[in-house]
Amino acid sequence: MASILDAVVPLFAVIFAGYLAGRTRMLGEDAVRGLNRFVFTFAMPPMLFRLMATTDVTALGQGRFLFGYFWAELMVFLTGAILGGLVLRQGFAAMVMQGFGSSFSNGVLIALPLLISLHGEQGAVPALLLFTLDVVMFSAITTMLEAARAREGAGAGSAMAAVRTSGLAILRNPIIMSTLLGILWGIAGLPVPSLVSKTFGFLGQAGPPAALFALGATLAFRRVRGSVGSASVMVALKLAIHPALVFLTLTLLVPVEPFWVHSAVVFAACPVGANVYVFAQHYGVQVTAASAAILVSTGLAMLTITALLVGYPPPVPL
Repeated sequence: MASILDAVVPLFAVIFAGYLAGRTRMLGEDAVRGLNRFVFTFAMPPMLFRLMATTDVTALGQGRFLFGYFWAELMVFLTGAILGGLVLRQGFAAMVMQGFGSSFSNGVLIALPLLISLHGEQGAVPALLLFTLDVVMFSAITTMLEAARAREGAGAGSAMAAVRTSGLAILRNPIIMSTLLGILWGIAGLPVPSLVSKTFGFLGQAGPPAALFALGATLAFRRVRGSVGSASVMVALKLAIHPALVFLTLTLLVPVEPFWVHSAVVFAACPVGANVYVFAQHYGVQVTAASAAILVSTGLAMLTITALLVGYPPPVPL
């Protein structure tokens, strides 16, 4: 139990410190946006590239792992979307956001630091592989929301425009691109020069703590009034149903080794990802629900993740 708390509590303590900095206005919104830009553009990408460039992804043979997680994520997405349509009487765009918020984990800001804390640098590999699924998720979400906008007469009005917007969004995402470039670099067998590796490693050390602090500060500016029903469904599916379905999928449907199962379950148990709010705000759909779901699920995650790790401890020593 003590080792579990040692791994979990410091992460959420840093989030809480960031929240206090934002709540007390020690950091204004402009400063928080700058900190987020530093994390996503300068700190995390070098770390992710270095880790993937020095990992032999082809030797891992984790196609079953990726397929199993993706299948579970898709089922949770569809469940959230269907509940949004049938129970909450939402339109198509809102249903898409409902499914997105129910199934998309905060991988960069919480899952990655948490898995590194639990497993050391080895724990980053499952998280980084799962980041590649974000390409599929972001592409699908962007395409569906652009199609909904076009159908309502508020956008470009063509499928090609939706595909183009989706592709540009992926190319402009430094987290996804650094991960993919690192994978390609590693597959090509190219060495990472020592000077580059040390520089990227040094800069990347700031990534996880800065990301957690920035998350807390960002949450301090969230608006949570309204959309209680929609946010509640997102939180329940994200924190409970998603990790449970991932566990069942990777133990029964497409079994993989215990380390990979545990890593995937922890990844799925993380709260609603910040990109849900980014998409919601950009398209003007489910903005308050996304904001509330991120804030509430992040607050609850310390308890739910701790309980998960107590009942389902890592298969390797902490």
